[in-house]
Amino acid sequence: MNYITFIHTMRLCLSLGIISLLTSCGMVGYSAEAPAMAPTYVAPSISGSSLNRNSVSTAKRTVVKTGSLNLDAGNVREAGEKIEQITLAQGGHMLSYDERDDKTKNASFSIRVPAQNLVSTMDQIAALGKVKYRKITVKDKTREAIAQKARLAKLKKRKSRLEAVYRSLGAKDMTAKLELEETLSEIEEQIFAMEEGIKQMQKFAQFSKLEVSLSQKTIRGPVGATLDGTKWTWGKLFTIRE
Repeated sequence: MNYITFIHTMRLCLSLGIISLLTSCGMVGYSAEAPAMAPTYVAPSISGSSLNRNSVSTAKRTVVKTGSLNLDAGNVREAGEKIEQITLAQGGHMLSYDERDDKTKNASFSIRVPAQNLVSTMDQIAALGKVKYRKITVKDKTREAIAQKARLAKLKKRKSRLEAVYRSLGAKDMTAKLELEETLSEIEEQIFAMEEGIKQMQKFAQFSKLEVSLSQKTIRGPVGATLDGTKWTWGKLFTIRE
């Protein structure tokens, strides 16, 4: 190796050493720090009182069932007594009873039985005569119940805030206190009405209403049939057609 080649070799080694030193010290645009972590996304929280599809789907269902039954009975009075016995045996109670005695003897019942016993009650009553009409209506009141409870919760919070304001007022603020008393009285009435409405909805879900109609045709004797024929004849004689 001659002198010139030796000099070039030393310069190359020196240059590589300097570049390596600068790189290790972070002076040639290279960062020795670890890359920044990606930001973690946090889903927004949903208020428990807000009404959405998830809250409805996960809530306990509030279902109201009602029944209607119409049948011909051999004897309306006897059938009515048996319907009352069936209702009591099913854990229900009579709401109303109406009996009419005309050419066709009729009776109507309004009863309430546990929702789980509605079908069995209708089956037993249907066996008392010939069924002319039978229907069960089912209504899902879950969304309405959730909305009602949410409104009630908000109203109670408002009442608490106004009560705190009322307690903070002094003796000189009588006008403001009287106005707050009137507002609080109105809110209390609304809360009472909502609570009663929720209770009624729960009651309707637990106990189903059943409307029963009975009919009994009266068999006309010979004299009655003759009188009916006479009335029909006289009616035709004195009817003037236009």
